[in-house]
Amino acid sequence: MEPPLSRQVEARADVLVQSTLEALHQDPFWEAREGAERARLLGTEDVRAHVRHLVQSLDAHQPSIMESYVHSLRALRISRGLSTLHLDTHFARLSAALEAQGFGPGTEPQEYVRVAREALHYPSGLARRLQEDAPELSHAATSRLRFYLTPEDLPRLEEELRLQLSYLADALDEGRPEVMADHVRWYVGFWPRRGFGLLAFTTVLGMLKAVLASRHPQARLLLATAGVSWEETRS
Repeated sequence: MEPPLSRQVEARADVLVQSTLEALHQDPFWEAREGAERARLLGTEDVRAHVRHLVQSLDAHQPSIMESYVHSLRALRISRGLSTLHLDTHFARLSAALEAQGFGPGTEPQEYVRVAREALHYPSGLARRLQEDAPELSHAATSRLRFYLTPEDLPRLEEELRLQLSYLADALDEGRPEVMADHVRWYVGFWPRRGFGLLAFTTVLGMLKAVLASRHPQARLLLATAGVSWEETRS
């Protein structure tokens, strides 16, 4: 008799954690943000917690366990300088690791991970609207910046813009402008590692302000304030 899905996932926990981390840490952000050793330690703890809660959800046949976990997790990760999009990336990489272990689309583990990712959507308000519009806004800003880059770099830039908008949505939802300002201060030093040549981070922020315009005035104002904070770090 085949063991329950929860036990099957639990038996593959080490492989799932390793595969997820390998995929995540291809992005230099994690090492730069937290340091190489700390990034490995915290990353392992984070992904192992994801798997542990997934097993609990499968045991109880309650995807709501994953929802509650994600809601409590977000605030902790924002305090660590991460964004909602980073959490979504965690679960996307875990989903890929599950599929590689035979838990493909349509399986219960995949469905519970999907529930977790859905729970990262803000329920309402300015942050939810910005989340919903982020793909369109990122695409519009990338189109206006295309002359700075090769065609191969455009998808990467669009992904970068979505990351900045995710930080902005988090700051709006938290009612804490310093979330965005602190991120901008740190990210300006990290930006050259993204490899976009002469495209400056200030230009990227300026284009985001332009596409936010009248559709998201509060987000635009918050971003403008974060830009002032960044300018102050140059003096």
